Amino acid sequence: MSNLKITRKPVILVFVRYYLPGYRAGGPVRSLSNLVRALGSAYDFRVVCFDRDHGTNHPHLNVPVGQWHRQGEARIRYSAPHELGFAFCRRMVLETGPDMIYLNSLFDRAFSMIPFLALGRGRGTPMLLTPRGELSPGALGLKAGRKRLFLSVSRAAGLYNDVHWHACSRPESDQVQRFFSPEKSRVFLASNLPEIGQNHTQGRATKQPGKLRIVLAARIAPMKNTLAAIRMVGKLSGTVEFDLWGPLEDKVYWDACQQQISLVPPNITVRYRGEVEHEKLHALLHEYDVMLLPTLGENFGHAIIEALDAGLPVVISDRTPWRNLKQAGVGADLPLEDEAAFLRELVRYQTMDESRMATVRDTCRHYVAAWCANNTNLDDYHNMFDAVIASRQPLCK
Repeated sequence: MSNLKITRKPVILVFVRYYLPGYRAGGPVRSLSNLVRALGSAYDFRVVCFDRDHGTNHPHLNVPVGQWHRQGEARIRYSAPHELGFAFCRRMVLETGPDMIYLNSLFDRAFSMIPFLALGRGRGTPMLLTPRGELSPGALGLKAGRKRLFLSVSRAAGLYNDVHWHACSRPESDQVQRFFSPEKSRVFLASNLPEIGQNHTQGRATKQPGKLRIVLAARIAPMKNTLAAIRMVGKLSGTVEFDLWGPLEDKVYWDACQQQISLVPPNITVRYRGEVEHEKLHALLHEYDVMLLPTLGENFGHAIIEALDAGLPVVISDRTPWRNLKQAGVGADLPLEDEAAFLRELVRYQTMDESRMATVRDTCRHYVAAWCANNTNLDDYHNMFDAVIASRQPLCK
């Protein structure tokens, strides 16, 4: 008899609202798709998601809906809105036989709350939950009353006592501890995996002193603080171009942004350029000198590291994991209350000539390479997934 032992990859059943080929939801799609690409040889990822992109009412073109479909390193189940519910979640478990369940939100009703309740709250099949920035002060400040009530009730009832937590940064780990106080062995820290290392030889216009080309590549939404960015740029002197790239999420908010745009002086041009697919973002960034993002909060910030990788210094709020940027020579992370500090940094880059700007670009790219060498450790993910899978216990009677 042969001693050959045939093993199967552990099955990870993933619930996430949006996934490839979608891109309008921004960072969470990239975080998960990069993870699947990196670890798909070790784990059998089964991704359950909407059949459409963020903010759209029509399904993706050319993807099968209502059946499992191989795409890259994962099997995807694109699901129509009418399918979702308790019975659907249980059927997904029966179809996949997962070793663990991975929830990519805390507050999402259809893709977190319902699977969480329908699939045993982590007491049977182990459950790993990543809040993806939803516990940050900025995120909690939007629809604050409803979220605070949910957190209070959940903690008092011990609803999340049996789940494991994936924090993408040290601040997010602290936020999980603050709101849920889990055992330390149930909280794992594993940084998001960026997509970098693309073409750095792409040509760009020569930097002229007194001129500045600024980009904000993110959803046009209160969370990204687009309105404040327009207000800041409107106070600059010299020749300034400010381009906004990203989906429009909120008509009322966009109306306010347009009103602010109408107030900028003639030396400043503010343009909404539309949406951009992620695959085209890196080439687009080479058209600019600096990225401005006074965000209310990011648990990672893919656009930030991708801008740095493209050679753009970033002038951002201090509500992201990217800190001490000025000391590193790659931008600045500033308190939102100090708009004058944002202006000083933008003016500093505006005064630079091509020689100084080229040095900054090289520093940005070296910074990203060093960060990736020190922080993108796949062992963190292997250890996390293996520990969660190994925690499986029989259902309590």
